[in-house]
Amino acid sequence: MAFTARHNITTVLTQNLVAAGDNAGNITSIHLANVHASDAVNVDLIVNGPSNSNHYIIKNVSISSGASLTVDTKEIPIDTRSNGDSLRIKLSAATPIDVLINATR
Repeated sequence: MAFTARHNITTVLTQNLVAAGDNAGNITSIHLANVHASDAVNVDLIVNGPSNSNHYIIKNVSISSGASLTVDTKEIPIDTRSNGDSLRIKLSAATPIDVLINATR
């Protein structure tokens, strides 16, 4: 699979932003923007490890309508090589969120 740095998330289902095997390199930050006209949304960012264990970077963080949040992940090891970690997102509602992932290879 190929690493994709930009995502439009519109579902409450847990989504992979970066899957194991995407070889994203060192993920340095994740920018989340709530693009809905009026509704806030709660966001979870999750590192899912090779043993299917979840580790939360942020959990249940509210992002207001029209607001954004940048999460610095330089000090959080996320190994997206084959059989490594996946970076996932979960929303509390189907409120659209744009995600931009910065990574160095």
